[in-house]
Amino acid sequence: MDVEQPIEYETVRQRFPWVGLVYTGEHDFSSRYREIMAEGRRNREIVEAIDAIRHSA
Repeated sequence: MDVEQPIEYETVRQRFPWVGLVYTGEHDFSSRYREIMAEGRRNREIVEAIDAIRHSA
Protein backbone atom coordinates (compact mmCIF):
# COMPACT_ATOMS: atom_id res chain seq x y z
CA MET A 1 0.00 0.00 0.00
CA ASP A 2 1.47 3.35 -1.13
CA VAL A 3 1.25 6.14 1.38
CA GLU A 4 1.72 9.65 0.03
CA GLN A 5 4.15 11.73 2.00
CA PRO A 6 3.00 15.22 2.96
CA ILE A 7 4.65 18.06 1.05
CA GLU A 8 7.19 19.95 3.09
CA TYR A 9 6.42 23.45 1.86
CA GLU A 10 9.24 25.10 3.78
CA THR A 11 11.79 22.85 2.04
CA VAL A 12 10.20 23.63 -1.32
CA ARG A 13 10.29 27.40 -0.59
CA GLN A 14 13.97 27.21 0.37
CA ARG A 15 14.82 25.57 -2.94
CA PHE A 16 12.35 27.55 -5.07
CA PRO A 17 11.82 30.94 -3.34
CA TRP A 18 9.14 32.08 -5.79
CA VAL A 19 6.75 29.27 -4.80
CA GLY A 20 3.67 30.66 -3.15
CA LEU A 21 4.29 34.28 -4.15
CA VAL A 22 1.52 34.34 -6.75
CA TYR A 23 -1.92 32.81 -6.89
CA THR A 24 -1.94 30.44 -9.83
CA GLY A 25 -5.27 28.77 -10.37
CA GLU A 26 -6.00 26.59 -13.38
CA HIS A 27 -8.30 29.28 -14.76
CA ASP A 28 -5.44 31.80 -14.72
CA PHE A 29 -3.20 29.51 -16.75
CA SER A 30 -5.80 28.81 -19.41
CA SER A 31 -6.80 32.45 -19.82
CA ARG A 32 -3.16 33.58 -19.98
CA TYR A 33 -2.44 30.85 -22.54
CA ARG A 34 -5.29 32.14 -24.72
CA GLU A 35 -3.95 35.71 -24.38
CA ILE A 36 -0.45 34.60 -25.42
CA MET A 37 -1.79 32.67 -28.41
CA ALA A 38 -3.92 35.65 -29.51
CA GLU A 39 -0.91 37.98 -29.20
CA GLY A 40 1.17 35.60 -31.27
CA ARG A 41 -1.50 35.44 -33.95
CA ARG A 42 -1.73 39.25 -34.09
CA ASN A 43 2.05 39.58 -34.23
CA ARG A 44 2.25 37.06 -37.09
CA GLU A 45 -0.42 38.97 -39.00
CA ILE A 46 1.50 42.22 -38.54
CA VAL A 47 4.75 40.62 -39.72
CA GLU A 48 3.00 39.08 -42.72
CA ALA A 49 1.45 42.45 -43.63
CA ILE A 50 4.84 44.20 -43.38
CA ASP A 51 6.46 41.49 -45.53
CA ALA A 52 3.68 41.84 -48.13
CA ILE A 53 4.23 45.61 -48.27
CA ARG A 54 7.98 45.16 -48.64
CA HIS A 55 7.58 42.61 -51.46
CA SER A 56 5.08 44.79 -53.33
CA ALA A 57 7.31 47.88 -53.20
